[in-house]
Amino acid sequence: MQKSAQLNARSTKQGGFTLIELMIVVAIIGVLASIAVPQYQNYVGRAQATEAFTATAGLRTDIGLYFSENGNFVGYQAANGSDTYIVDTADDIGGEYIDDVELNGQASGGFTVAFDNGVHSGSSMVIQPLVEDAEANADTSGGQITGWRCSSSDIDDTYLPSACRK
Repeated sequence: MQKSAQLNARSTKQGGFTLIELMIVVAIIGVLASIAVPQYQNYVGRAQATEAFTATAGLRTDIGLYFSENGNFVGYQAANGSDTYIVDTADDIGGEYIDDVELNGQASGGFTVAFDNGVHSGSSMVIQPLVEDAEANADTSGGQITGWRCSSSDIDDTYLPSACRK
């Protein structure tokens, strides 16, 4: 009879986590969160800057077409006193984080994207075509557009799209 009484006493004991075990789990979660949150913020910043590069794909195509037809950027903003199709394309660009796209001038063929929302609100990014002539000298007359360079005075280079970093 005594053995059956001891078995009942053991089976009624409840199992669970001790306070120390729970504190260890909370501490581990805290350490992981302190690493993950800054990395997530970096990811968000890069994604928002990349939106500008992606949203301007049509504009970059129009600028490339103009350059291949004319051999330079002269007149890509206005022809015969009226805006060109390139200006119309720039005016139509929008996005969740993009405020405005401005053409930079006929010498460079580049443009500036201004941000009005998100991590880069109030900042801007300049996107310039990379032009090389037949002798592989950097120039803005003749040759062809071989890529695009992104730069910014107020956005850190780590946030710039990898497709167009310096």
